[in-house]
Amino acid sequence: MISVCGVICKTDCGSFENPCKGCNELKGEVSWVEFIGKKVCPIYQCVIDKKITTCASCEERPCDIWLVETRNPSVSDEEFMQDIQSRLKNLKKL
Repeated sequence: MISVCGVICKTDCGSFENPCKGCNELKGEVSWVEFIGKKVCPIYQCVIDKKITTCASCEERPCDIWLVETRNPSVSDEEFMQDIQSRLKNLKKL
């Protein structure tokens, strides 16, 4: 299962299946969004608003939603950029 932003839930997400069932399954209502004051992941909501399937169809990726709004503050800049590159690579496969 791959999320709208290119995360492969089973291998890339430590919360998958405990407690998360995947971003797509939860329609973006994932547990971590409460930490940014949201109910739905902003990336997921953007995909829905643009009426596209994934960020692979968006010319703006990675956008400020990826780079600023949903950035995990507990990871280093290097880890963050590795995650972004991995997600972009995964989206290219779609």
